[in-house]
Amino acid sequence: MHNIWRGAAALAATAAIATLTMGVSSASAVADKHDDGHAKDHPYTIGLFGDMPYGAAGRVEYPRLIDDMNKSDIKFSIFDGDLKAGGDGTCADSLYTTSLASFNSQKRPVVVIPGDNDWTDCWGRYGAGTGGFDPLERLDHERRVFYPTDQSLGGHTMTLQRQSSEPGYKKYRENVRWVYGPVMYVTLNVQGSNDNLPHAGVDGETRPDSEIARMTAEHQEREAANIHWLSESYAEAKRLGVKGVLVTWQADPNFSNEQKLQPAQYDGFNEIVPELRKQVLAFPGQSALVHGDSHYFKLDKPLKYDNGQVVEKFTRVETFGDGNTHWVEATIDPRDPNLFEFSPRIVTANVNDR
Repeated sequence: MHNIWRGAAALAATAAIATLTMGVSSASAVADKHDDGHAKDHPYTIGLFGDMPYGAAGRVEYPRLIDDMNKSDIKFSIFDGDLKAGGDGTCADSLYTTSLASFNSQKRPVVVIPGDNDWTDCWGRYGAGTGGFDPLERLDHERRVFYPTDQSLGGHTMTLQRQSSEPGYKKYRENVRWVYGPVMYVTLNVQGSNDNLPHAGVDGETRPDSEIARMTAEHQEREAANIHWLSESYAEAKRLGVKGVLVTWQADPNFSNEQKLQPAQYDGFNEIVPELRKQVLAFPGQSALVHGDSHYFKLDKPLKYDNGQVVEKFTRVETFGDGNTHWVEATIDPRDPNLFEFSPRIVTANVNDR
């Protein structure tokens, strides 16, 4: 993530309902196969986390967080990106293999999406000792390590429908969806560092024009794939009649320029955020966006109708990260009109321990 986007700390938890219904060829096939009626009417919980472990202290705290999640009753978890701090060494192969082992130490399924510190920043954004890698090669490597099949990671896995199964989108294995009870879950590769849309002299950018142009082309292609996946997923959610959609990506999208950034620091979200709003408004049920990046726990409703009033059926949750190695629990309760409830899960041993 950008240095300018580094946040503080905080809380949150989420709510969920259902029976494990993962898509192989389609979300509907999965829902039909696994729905036993229990999930439709009973609450369940999931875990949300990301931006960790950061630094030596974070690597000590991280196993405690995984142990805490393993002791909970969550059905699965979602990791919203960033395997390390931007300045915490290079993006060597060992970063991904070590992270893979940590994810697979979780007893339950875990769905993982990339973070900017895992690939877009691997050229050396954070100075000496943090570069030496081609960002696009690192993303391809991450895809091979974390997404070799249609299964999630974790000690027990679940089947996911990957965008790579669609003609023309073969490379986008990280974009997935699945249905669990009354909710469709969707992941997108939307990144901090302006979603890999660089501008000369902005946010530490020192690469030549040719490299900036290459990254810009990657951003535009991936942005089109993200918009397609988001639109298609909401259409499928409406067709299935689910009650809610939970979208996860890595970047803090800087709703309403709450970060008070310059346009060139967040114009990489100029297409995906309006598309998200469009889909949220057209969907009859509840929607939530989960992201990391700024390391500041947030729970709010940042979208507005054209008349300036809050979009009541949309909730944004930002997970913990950096120096706060905690997670967020989401509860999905089909009997609750809000459907989603988010609560912070503080790992006691990781409080004031540095």
